[in-house]
Amino acid sequence: MQTTTDLTKAGRPTEEALRRYREQGFVHFTSVLPADEVAVFRAAADRLLAEEGPQTWGASEEQAQVHYVEAAWRKHPDLRRLALHPAVTGLAESLAGGPLRLYGTDVLKKEPRVHLPTVVHDDEPGLPLAGLTRTLTAWIPLLDVPADRGCLVYVPGSHRRPAEHRQVHLAGFQDYRPMEEIWPEFPFSPRVAVPMRAGDVVFHDFRTVHMAAANTDGERRLAFAAVYMDSDATYRPGVQDHPVAHLEPGAPVDGELFPLIAVGPGGAS
Repeated sequence: MQTTTDLTKAGRPTEEALRRYREQGFVHFTSVLPADEVAVFRAAADRLLAEEGPQTWGASEEQAQVHYVEAAWRKHPDLRRLALHPAVTGLAESLAGGPLRLYGTDVLKKEPRVHLPTVVHDDEPGLPLAGLTRTLTAWIPLLDVPADRGCLVYVPGSHRRPAEHRQVHLAGFQDYRPMEEIWPEFPFSPRVAVPMRAGDVVFHDFRTVHMAAANTDGERRLAFAAVYMDSDATYRPGVQDHPVAHLEPGAPVDGELFPLIAVGPGGAS
């Protein structure tokens, strides 16, 4: 289990944490956000879920894997503050090793004994972006997520599998192929479950294979996810591209809707 010793006094990843992220494709930091801030973010997420009428990830409500509200950072000021929180963005940019922009955020809810396991996937094919090399996701629990509450499960080192074993792009959902079909070694690959406390953050590379089991606990799972993309990413038409569909193919994904993250003393802009 990783501990806060993975952070330097300045709140950046230690060399050991950086090494683990490069090798495994994910890293879990504990106690990144204090409890009082998490309580504010949790209240904002609850309010957004109540107001928005969350969307369903799955073929139907009966096959729902999770309920979510997308673009959450644009819909509530406290969730904007979370998406651009310097404690989170500083870690993201250190792990990525280069400048990043905020691409998108979701509030994610997985109810007990209701939602199905989350399909095995990596984030690359679902991002309508080109020119990606360091894009990553921050997954932040707003309530504790013990192992039986649908915690994330990763396949260590899967981000380094060769291109022929990745589905790099989805032009449409009809092109989706199961992971074991794309990557024959997947069924034999080790998995690592990552139970987390509220206020922890786990980061994973956009090519890291991951999933989540069903929530068999008596309490809901509530989390916030933020995708930070290469600062010079461009638009490539594909699935879930409505946030960028106003752009011409090949155009830079930038501007106020996709802000550069700032990690200096002034925090994020």
